[in-house]
Amino acid sequence: MSFAELLIFGATVGLGATVFADLIAVLRQGWPLTHGFYCLVGRWVGSLPRAGFIHDDIRATTPVIGEAILGWGAHVMLGVIYGIIFVLTFGSTAIDTPQLWQGLGFGLVTVLVPWLIFQPLFGWGLGMSKAPEPWKMRLKGVINHAAFGCGIWLSILVSNASF
Repeated sequence: MSFAELLIFGATVGLGATVFADLIAVLRQGWPLTHGFYCLVGRWVGSLPRAGFIHDDIRATTPVIGEAILGWGAHVMLGVIYGIIFVLTFGSTAIDTPQLWQGLGFGLVTVLVPWLIFQPLFGWGLGMSKAPEPWKMRLKGVINHAAFGCGIWLSILVSNASF
């Protein structure tokens, strides 16, 4: 597999994993909660030029036009990037003989990105430490990222069966 094919495969796997994780999230917590969160992601992205990176609480930041599209787009793009990172990290063995532990482990490691980067930027503290129920929110993050990791594994299986 050429490098370009590897990147395309990773992007495809990341997209499939993101769709899978989102379906699980919607089934678990409902559309309003899932969609509402990604609107806040879009608010953060859309407010970068005027409000900067760090917010006291993103929920109190003035809404931006198109924040739902911005948020969902950023979320999907990050999933695609994670898929590429996954295949570049694990290489052809993860593609030829995918193992659940690789996808699940990778998905669980990715939960560190929101905990250590995005949640503090949104004004929610490290690992949601400023949330009313931080452990409940952390558990939701672990479940979402575990679903993403399982989605990577499933996406590779489906892709391999298709080709």
